[in-house]
Amino acid sequence: MPPADAEPRQELPAEPMHATRTLSDNVYRWLRDQIVLGKIGPNEPLVEAVIAEKLQVSRTPIRESLQRLAADGLIVSHRRRWIVRQHGRDEIVAIYEVRMALESFAARFACQRATDAELAAIAAHCDTWSAGGPPDEFVVFNDRFHHLIVEAAHNPRLARVIEQNHLYYFNDQVAAQYRPDEITASQSEHQDLVDALRKRDADRAADLSRRHAEEALDLILTRLF
Repeated sequence: MPPADAEPRQELPAEPMHATRTLSDNVYRWLRDQIVLGKIGPNEPLVEAVIAEKLQVSRTPIRESLQRLAADGLIVSHRRRWIVRQHGRDEIVAIYEVRMALESFAARFACQRATDAELAAIAAHCDTWSAGGPPDEFVVFNDRFHHLIVEAAHNPRLARVIEQNHLYYFNDQVAAQYRPDEITASQSEHQDLVDALRKRDADRAADLSRRHAEEALDLILTRLF
């Protein structure tokens, strides 16, 4: 990681902020997003002083956040410092197999429990993607799309488990392996899922969600290993 004076200062993103969250919670969520979305790559060090300078916070919430990230399995201690964990092939397969099950249930429950307004919000977000957009923007779009479906399932425990398992989903490293036509195909699958949700076809939504994760795993294993 470059020295602190070479890093532009960052602000914690506004959206994750919540009145009931502490500063430590916000730092944790920011760091977690940076790792999950691939902004901080495998084996990169996380230096308290550098992060404190970047976010303009004290080291205490950073230290607490790093402990939580370690408990999540996202970072490990190496030579007296924290580094982002490198996930191997077998672990990624296991993560995606769990994802297939969890997100399939989330899609099914969203069909059964989502309000019309929530389904409209999912559809509206799906429509925001423009063909030909850069892969890194598709990462953010994709993450938000699936998050909205999980929220619409109205099962907080399921949502927590999905977030805990969200270690290596669709990040910048993965997105860089996608050709433009593959991003278009992925978006077409999103649109099919929206259609199933709006028709409240739980079986089809669950199957589409599972197959979507299967295809992502196949591409990862083909391109990255």
